[in-house]
Amino acid sequence: MIEVLNLEIHAWHGCNLSCESCSHYSSLGLKGGPTADECAGWMRKWSGRLRPRFFSIVGGEPTLNRDLSRIVRASGQIWPHSIIRVVTNGFLLSRHRDLPQALSEIGGRAVLDVSSHHSGKDFQDRFAKVRALVREWTAEFGINVRIFESDKRWTRRYSVQEGGGIAFGDGDPRLAWENCEGKRCTQLFDGKLWKCPPIAYFELLSRRVKLDQSWRTLAQGYRSLDPGCTGFDLASFVAEEEEEICRLCPSKLERFDLPNPIRSTKAGKPSLTGEL
Repeated sequence: MIEVLNLEIHAWHGCNLSCESCSHYSSLGLKGGPTADECAGWMRKWSGRLRPRFFSIVGGEPTLNRDLSRIVRASGQIWPHSIIRVVTNGFLLSRHRDLPQALSEIGGRAVLDVSSHHSGKDFQDRFAKVRALVREWTAEFGINVRIFESDKRWTRRYSVQEGGGIAFGDGDPRLAWENCEGKRCTQLFDGKLWKCPPIAYFELLSRRVKLDQSWRTLAQGYRSLDPGCTGFDLASFVAEEEEEICRLCPSKLERFDLPNPIRSTKAGKPSLTGEL
């Protein structure tokens, strides 16, 4: 068994919010996601080899997956020694009335992390319903809920150019790795292990937006880790720090005020529904 601090799985690639420079590319039109059975299959391939301190169910927005409760239950069973985290913006939690029960079945190992992405009144007026719902769940089911002001730590990973192209940081690999806030976010995607979210979902991004060929070439040179790998390969993967692919991210973190990420419909009205 090799211990890792945190292992993450995307329960869904799309999101009902649109956060500028989302490191998971969810604001750039990614859609869809794995089924509960696919997630469980990917987890089982590694459960006998990895022991994550935290196993995190993320996105995108995981509540866009109809089977989120099934994924939570499978995670609790497959990773019996891990803290199971569900990370969500909270706006669609009301669609998952079975979720607090699923979390409570895991007991003290389960955490519901809810991210507040903007401090403005318009956003917070809508977010008040989320706060009220998780208070109800805490009182009724005794689950552990944490609310994070995520916009306070937001950084720019890339910029969207006029015409829709993406400009990446082209950072120094070592400096980018040292400053990276995602270096403890190993991804479990398509049954394989990936260094971080920007790399894991790069191919999905490349199908939707224009990318310079040099970035495509750089990403094509990266190799994720297959579950059939040797123990040496796995240990080396976990211990690896900077790689050439780290050029995707900037050498220095640039913090900025995140604009209100609530999407607008064609009629100009705010929408929080997503594509469940």
